[in-house]
Amino acid sequence: MEWSTIKNQLVCFVETITDKEKFTPKNVLASITIIYSLFLILIGFISTVLNVYIGDGLLQIFLLLITSLILIQSIYAFIKSNVRLKLLSMILFSIILILSTYYLPALPPSYDLRSYDISAAFLKFLIVSIFLMVIGILSVNYSFKFLYDFGRKSKQYSAYFILILSVILVLYPLFIIVSTILVNGATGITWEFLTEDVSRHGAEGGIVKNIIGTISLILGVGVCALPLGIGAAVYLTEYAKGGIIVRIIRITVDILQGIPSIVFGLFAYALLVSIFGFCLLNGILVLTFLTLPIIIRTSEEAILSVPKSIREGSYALGASKWQTIKRIVLPPALPGIITGGVLGLGRAAGETAPILFLGAVFIGAPAIPDLFAPFQALPYHLLQLIYYIGAYEVEQNAWATAFLLLSIVLGLNAIAIILREKFRIEF
Repeated sequence: MEWSTIKNQLVCFVETITDKEKFTPKNVLASITIIYSLFLILIGFISTVLNVYIGDGLLQIFLLLITSLILIQSIYAFIKSNVRLKLLSMILFSIILILSTYYLPALPPSYDLRSYDISAAFLKFLIVSIFLMVIGILSVNYSFKFLYDFGRKSKQYSAYFILILSVILVLYPLFIIVSTILVNGATGITWEFLTEDVSRHGAEGGIVKNIIGTISLILGVGVCALPLGIGAAVYLTEYAKGGIIVRIIRITVDILQGIPSIVFGLFAYALLVSIFGFCLLNGILVLTFLTLPIIIRTSEEAILSVPKSIREGSYALGASKWQTIKRIVLPPALPGIITGGVLGLGRAAGETAPILFLGAVFIGAPAIPDLFAPFQALPYHLLQLIYYIGAYEVEQNAWATAFLLLSIVLGLNAIAIILREKFRIEF
C-alpha cells in the first residue's frame, strides 16, 4: 500500500471529524479519545526508551481518563445506535481498564521467577509501558468503531492505523538500540580514545589498533568477496543454463547463508590455522565465505530484475554476450549489487564468533596491519570488555566501542543507500 493512499485516508478522516456540519458530540468524543490514545502510546514508547516509570499516581490518572472516555463511548453507542451486540467487546475492554486502574499501580517493582526455575525479572516500568501502548492501540480501534457505527469504514480506518503503527513498531527496536548506545557511548568518544592503544585491560587508553584492524578486515573482505560474489551471480543468471546443477548451487548458497557464524569459525580454525597460523588473513578468508551468500543472492536478484527485452535489444544490435552484460545489464543492476555488497561488508564488520579462534587479540597487534600477524578488531575488543565489567572500570569504554562499531555499520548502510539512489535507473 502506497503512502499517498494512507495519507489521503488520514486527510479524509481529519476532514470528517473537523467538518462544522458534522461537529457533533459523537465526533468530538471520538476525536478526543483518539488523540488521548495516541498520547498514551507515545508515553509508553518514551517510558520504554528512557527506562523511566511514570509513577503510580500519574498512571492512575491516565487509566481513569481513558477508562472514562471508553465508558462514555459505550454508553453513548448503547443508547444511540442499533449495534448493541457489537458493543460487548467494547464493554469488556472497559471492565479490563477499570480493573487495571486498581491493580496495575499496585504491582511490585519487579517479579523474580527463580522459584519457578526461571531466572528472569520483569521490571514494572516495562510492563506499564507496554500496557499503555496496547490499551492506546485498542482504544483507537474502538474509537473508530464508535465513530463509524461498527461499519466497514471503521475497519478500513483501523486497518490504516495498524499499518502505520506496524511500520513504527518495526523501527521501534532499532530506535531503542541506537538511542541507548548513543546516550551511553557518545560521551566516551574522545581524541585519546580514538588515537591511543589499550591499557589496563581496557579501563584506560583507546582503540586505535582495533579501528585499524576492523577497517583492514572490511577492505580485505571487500577485495575478496565482491568480485567472487558478483562474478558468481553473473554466471548463474547470464551464462548457466537452468538445470539441476544450477539448482544445487543455489540451494548450497542458501544453506551457507543459514549456517551459524561460529561454525565458519570452527571450520576455519581446523583448516586455516594449521596453514597460516593465527593471523589477519584467516579472518579475511572466513568472513569472505560468510558474506558470499548475501552478495551472491542480492546481486543475482538485482541482475534478474533487469528486463529481458533490454538484453534482446542489445543482441539485435550485434552486441556480444559480454558487451551486453557489461554495458546493458550491470549498470541498471548496480544499485542492488551495491546494496548487497555493503550489507555483506556490514555483517563482516560486526561479526565476532568467526574471528575468535583465528588470530584476534585484545592487545599486542602490530600498528601496521600484517596479513600474517594477529590483529585487533572492534567486535572482539567489545566482547573482552564485557568480560571485564565488574573486575575493571571498563563499562564506559565498552559503550564507546559499541557506539563506534554501530557507527561503522550504519555508515556502511548509509553509503549503500546514497550509491543506490545515485546509480538508480528507472525502466
